Amino acid sequence: MREALCGWSSRWHRILKLALLAFCVAAPLGRPARAGQKFGPLELSGNVETQNLVRNTSIDKLQFIQNRNTVRIRVDYDWLQKGRLIDRFDIPFIERSKLFILYRGVYDGFYDIAPTDLQKGQTRLDDLVGGPIAGHDPGQVDAQGHILPGLYSRYTANTRSGIKFENTLREAYVDTKLASYPVSFRIGRQQVIWGESDQFRLMDVWNPIDVTWHLQQESWDNIRIPLWLAKGLWDIGEIPIPLTSQALSNSFLEVVYNPFDFQPNQKASFLPRPWSVAVPDPLRSGQVQQLLPGQYLTPNFNLQGTSFRHGDFERNPQDASEIGLRFHAVTPQGLEFTTNYLYARARGIGAGSTQSIAIQSIGRPTRGDNVFEVEGQTFRPSNTAVAAKIQYPYNHIFGLTGNYFEGDFTSAVLRLETAYVLNEPVQTVDPAKTWLCGAAGSPACPPGVTPNFANAPQTSDKRDLWAGMLGFDRPTWIRFLNPKATWFLTAQFFWSYFPGNVSYLRGYSGAGETPYFTPGVGAPGHNTQGIGQWISGPNAGLIERLQNGVPGTDPSGDIFHRWEHLITFAGTSFYRGGTLVPFVAAAWDPVNDNLEALWTMDYFYTNNFIITLQQKYFTTYGSGFPSDDPWGAGGRNHARSETGIKLTYQF
Repeated sequence: MREALCGWSSRWHRILKLALLAFCVAAPLGRPARAGQKFGPLELSGNVETQNLVRNTSIDKLQFIQNRNTVRIRVDYDWLQKGRLIDRFDIPFIERSKLFILYRGVYDGFYDIAPTDLQKGQTRLDDLVGGPIAGHDPGQVDAQGHILPGLYSRYTANTRSGIKFENTLREAYVDTKLASYPVSFRIGRQQVIWGESDQFRLMDVWNPIDVTWHLQQESWDNIRIPLWLAKGLWDIGEIPIPLTSQALSNSFLEVVYNPFDFQPNQKASFLPRPWSVAVPDPLRSGQVQQLLPGQYLTPNFNLQGTSFRHGDFERNPQDASEIGLRFHAVTPQGLEFTTNYLYARARGIGAGSTQSIAIQSIGRPTRGDNVFEVEGQTFRPSNTAVAAKIQYPYNHIFGLTGNYFEGDFTSAVLRLETAYVLNEPVQTVDPAKTWLCGAAGSPACPPGVTPNFANAPQTSDKRDLWAGMLGFDRPTWIRFLNPKATWFLTAQFFWSYFPGNVSYLRGYSGAGETPYFTPGVGAPGHNTQGIGQWISGPNAGLIERLQNGVPGTDPSGDIFHRWEHLITFAGTSFYRGGTLVPFVAAAWDPVNDNLEALWTMDYFYTNNFIITLQQKYFTTYGSGFPSDDPWGAGGRNHARSETGIKLTYQF
């Protein structure tokens, strides 16, 4: 799983909100519009929303994938003003303070409807192995004790019950401004937004993103995961520029501290969830690997307490604290800029990754009782204990952002964002790195891990990475499209660069790539698809594919390029006094040959009731296969295009 960084930013909603306020129309934002009930210093607002989506896997086939129903409730309480708390108690050292609370509750009826069709992955083999969202549980038998045929799901009814609801205090923080000093604080569960890029993240990496909600196809406000943070801001004001009579204006220094609430940069899941990484879990049980002709292994991963949601450390100030600094100022020429620094665990930028799997040892195979059937033939794969850890190492990120309005020639806002990261976690197949523990020159084995003098298929490494963005924003008259209002147009060019040799760097593969490809036709024990089914043991009923683990073969087809590029374009306007608001956008990956295009149409039936039609299209230009896609645009989502409708009522 390479880092998916795409997301259509809530910045567009903020722009639309400002424009529509000119028409006295409130836009439906990720946070509820502030048009609620006011009781003195206390204000209540919120919205209720339902979104239904179908996936267009082909022209003649629709697949139901979402019935998400959401309620948001927001509380703004100006409890301390002019040094008085709730207008009763004098707090002389505080000028003002405010309490903000945002609650979100979600119910997705998809998991109760539980259709039994296969959720679309990168290839048809991913579909089969991932299975349906509903079906027989693994190992389920009929009244006679026979394994029920086919339609086995990796998600039981209990599993689905745990993911169909969300009951979350999204944000809860206190803003405080000191009376005698130009210092303010925000303490609590919050989102921190850095950077200039709109649709893909560079410096905006303080908050992880939750791609289980709807991959990256939501506003950032909805899919950022708020963290418990402390943020302080020193309003410096003007800073004289040496040897001149000019000064930097609007300057401030912001410090953000995360004492313990580390969460991986991306919350992801795997097939058969409809909104997931489009492959089965690479560390799942039941995999079958061909080591040599006629020899098979079933890896059992001992992750030693780690997971994709938790690394090999404790969540406390000693092991999981993070800190960042940002300086902001405006030059006399009108250039607004920031310099940024972040020391955190595995915050990814550009086309990089944010975690890595370090394989420490591979035990000797032992014969198990599980029976696997391929084309009428049965065999008992050997179980292999694999000791590994999912790691989220600390890294340093240095960033620079800027924007400048150029009025003489382009009448556009020109934007820049760039970042450099030290020690980005990556996967590698470098023989010098994959040599397992206990060997000469390799680290000692951890307690309980037996030395193994061989190479792992791939393991963890750290590399530097440079990424950046150049873009522009421009309101433009396009009379034949809209004679009464401008179109707001924006475009961005992203790059990502790994210094040094990248030939050993790898990501995680889908069914069409090694080692998850179908072994050669005619090989012993294989059918033409390389697909078989467990007929006994804890995996009974589950479908698996045979993997080529022959020594010397390339263990992953997901290759990192030294240079990765992405080009985005978006535009929006409004019609009929702001009651119709179209939005169109596209993201093109010229290196990996894929494209994402989308459009939405917001119809404000009233100021409070909004109907949104939407369609997203992912393509690899008719090749029929997914492409390596580090940006999360169109490559990995090939054949997963979607159409939907959303209804929003705000109060």
